[in-house]
Parts: sequence; structure tokens; C-alpha cells
Amino acid sequence: MADHDDLEFNPFYKCLQTSFREAFEYAQENCYLVCIPQAASLVGVQISQAFVETHLLKPSPMLQDHYISTDKGGTKTIILDDDIILTTEGFRHPGRTRVMSEELGYNKEYKPFKLLIIQKPLEGAVKGRRGSAGLSDQFLTPRIGYFENKKFLNLFPENRQHIASLDINIRQFNTTYMIVKGYLDAAAHKLRQMWEVSREAIIDNNHYVRLQSDSRLEDAISIAVESYIMGGVHSKVINAVTTQCAAGDRRLAQKVEELQGVTGEQLGLLEEFCCELPGAVVELARLDGINNPHEKLLCLKATLDNITTEVNTHTKNRSVPGSSASNTVLTSDELIPLLVMVISHAKCGHLASNLYYMEKFHWVKNKHDEKGYTLVTFKAAMEYMRNTDFSHIRTSQHKLKKEMSIEELMAASQNVYADGNNTPSDTERRRHPSGQADTSLQMKLENITRMMESTPLSSNSAAHGAGLQPIFSGFEENLERQNRGRAAPPPPDVIPITDQRSSRASQLGDFLSALQNDVLDGTYGKQE
Repeated sequence: MADHDDLEFNPFYKCLQTSFREAFEYAQENCYLVCIPQAASLVGVQISQAFVETHLLKPSPMLQDHYISTDKGGTKTIILDDDIILTTEGFRHPGRTRVMSEELGYNKEYKPFKLLIIQKPLEGAVKGRRGSAGLSDQFLTPRIGYFENKKFLNLFPENRQHIASLDINIRQFNTTYMIVKGYLDAAAHKLRQMWEVSREAIIDNNHYVRLQSDSRLEDAISIAVESYIMGGVHSKVINAVTTQCAAGDRRLAQKVEELQGVTGEQLGLLEEFCCELPGAVVELARLDGINNPHEKLLCLKATLDNITTEVNTHTKNRSVPGSSASNTVLTSDELIPLLVMVISHAKCGHLASNLYYMEKFHWVKNKHDEKGYTLVTFKAAMEYMRNTDFSHIRTSQHKLKKEMSIEELMAASQNVYADGNNTPSDTERRRHPSGQADTSLQMKLENITRMMESTPLSSNSAAHGAGLQPIFSGFEENLERQNRGRAAPPPPDVIPITDQRSSRASQLGDFLSALQNDVLDGTYGKQE
């Protein structure tokens, strides 16, 4: 597969998506072959309509692996032989070029078409030019903070004169320009003009830009110039923004106060997504202290990334050991309530102002990054907070406690006998002078006997099958003697276990006799 960054910053591929979009879409619809020279080979190459038509090729109707250019007469032909492309008919200098990698794309009808990353252009390559400025990927990565971008701009000696001129413009804006409430758009327009002029001058005079084969250095310089300008005027601009957005900030502060004590479940989140999000809260809490829009947007993006990471960690910890837990994909239904919870805990004092500031004063746009999606997500969360009444949730809903710790269980067990209504009776205290509950099998059987004796029974034994002894055999005679006033004599003080068992067996029948011999330490029947 081709390197994603190579396509992302490839000048020819970017031209296909912008200047020659119609031709590129037509090639996709017809599943043509798209040959994209690597970025390093395009230095000094003029990308024209003829150059595009040479690299968008349709299959030959007669010969396999032969492709014809899409110019009006189809004047050029190539042969694709595995990883080698042979340029034959119609080319001024027939030759060959190597296929470095292959991508498979899909059109709107989900039909596949090939994109070949080739070593050099099929025609029109400029000889004797360096294919790259020799800058590392780390160097070409845009800086984040104001001071990092200031240092980056001063690395190029040819930039110093333009930076000095830019410093004068920033100083004049801070001292002479008046930002009138309600006219922030005018201030944004003036600062954007300052950025465009300075950016163009610095890029045009930068020696490395002319040697770099892709646009990454230009993008890094564009972000650096924006951060340099907005960092220089930050105090003046952000004060005007917070003044204009004061009502929105107060409204959100009221909502944050209403959300104190509200749980994720009360906002409609599933229990599996409800967890602590300390990383996201800490990241968002630093938003007010950042002094340029690019870094503020990165702060918002890092907040969303932290939410996803911490929810994934939580769900994996809850998963059954041995199960294959995949990363959770959060939809807007889960992400917005989670983000609302983070905002309420971070207690950003000027979130509405910051979102307005980033929307108006960030000018570097890149469709390949996610900062645009980040800003939209935060604005959606802010609108949800503005239009929802949270004041009744905390008082009317309480989270049900579904578990009890061992310590709480022991305390509850001790409190059962702490209540006077639940203390053992005086008769039981006299029977057990030690005050402890007798857990022996003998006492449990006696409890069962007393329960059965106090239960009304039917004397009709005919319902039982012939030859079977009823489970209450012998008990009815005892009940009848009690009804006639002939109470059974009191038991002796000491009853041998064997005698007691045989006596009980004769009175209780097969069922309760079996209970007597049961070794399980359990309680049967109704408890008095």
C-alpha cells in the first residue's frame, strides 16, 4: 500500500482534487487507471491539462494491460507489466518507470479503480532538480505553541527582514487599532490580511520551500505565521471577544452550576460508558490559558481523544477476562453527554468566547485534519447545554446503589439485633444462657417441630397412596391428644441423641426424619 502521507501532500493528487476535479471524477466513474508520480519527482513540474490527461488512462478495448491516455485523440499508449510501466506510442521519449505501490479506490457507485504511485512522471519530468529539500518529517511537523513557532520562523535567515516588518505591524495594531464592540469581524479581517501578506512574503523568499517536493513546509510556515500574529495581539483580541460573548459565557456558567452532582446516567448515558474522565478534564481546564487559536483547537482535539481513550480503558476493564474487547466507537449520542460532563468538571469560564475566537481567528484550513470536526462537536455540546434545563435532575433523580461492600454488609447485620424489636425473646434467653444463637441441627429440628405443631392440618390420610407413610405420620395423633387435653409429658433434661432421633422419626414420618439426618447447615420452612 502507498504511504498515506505521500498522497496527502502529493501536489499532483491535490490538483486532481481541486483544479482538475471534474476530470478526476470522470476517471473514477469509468474506473480508469490513475498514475500519480511520487512527490519527490514533481519539483519544478508544471501540472497542466495535458499532464493530467497523460496520467489518467483508460483500458485499451483490444489489448490486455494496454492503456490509452484520455486526451481528445487518445494519442499515447502505455503497457503495464507487473511493477513496470512502458511508455510506447505517442511519447516523445519512450521509456519505462517503476510502480512503487498501488492503492485501490472506490467511486460513488462503490466500483473499484486503481491508483498507481509511480517513480517519475510518464512525461514532463524536469531533469537536474533535487527531489526533496532534505528536511525530516519531524522538522516538517507544525509547531504548537507561540514560542515554538517564533523560534521556527527565526531558523531561516531569509525570513528575518519579513519578521521584523511583521513585528512593526503587530505593535501598531496593539497601540492604535480600536476594536469596537460588535465589530470583531472587521478586526478579524484586518488581522487575516496581515497574515496573508506576511505568509506569502516569507514563503516566496524561503529557499527550502522551492526545493521541498510537497506542501508540508508551506503548511508549517502558514501555521507559524498565524500563531506569531495572534500570540502578539492575544490580550487585546481576547478581551474584546470575552466582552462581546459575556452573555453566552454567563449562560454556560449557569448550566455548569446546574450540572454539579449530575451523573452520566442521568444524562441518558448507558452504564458501560459512565466513568471518570480525569485526563480530558485536566486537558480542557487549560484552554483559557492558551494564547493562539491553533493551540486552542489542538487542546479541544486532545480533550476528545482523552475521552475516547478513557472510555475504551473503562470498557476493557469491565470486560470478561479472556474476551476479545475491541475499541469502542463513540457516536454523537454518547460523545455529547460525555463532553458535557467534562465541561462541567473543567469549569471553563469562557468556553463560548473561546469557540468564537477559534472560529473567527484561525485561518489555516486543512481538510485532512480533524480540527474542523472538533470545533463542530464542541459547538454542538454547547448548544445542548444552552437548551437543556438541568436544574431538576439533581433533586428529582438519585442513583440507585446496586452493590454493598463487605464492611457495609457487616454493619447492617450488626444493626439487625441492635433494634429492640428484633432481640431474642426472654424465653430464648433463658433457654440459652450464653446469649448466643444455637446453630446445632437439634435446635433446627425442634424449630421445625414447633412450626408444624402450630399449623392446622387435614386428618384425611386417604389422599396419600396406599402403602406409603404420610410425611405427617404420628403427628395427627399427637395433635388429637392435645385437643382432648392430654398434653404430652415434658421431655427429660437429657435426651440421648439416638432416642431423640427415634422418637422424632416416629412422630414426624419419612420426610422430617430425612431432614433430621440431613447434614446441610440450612434452614427449612417458615421462620417464626
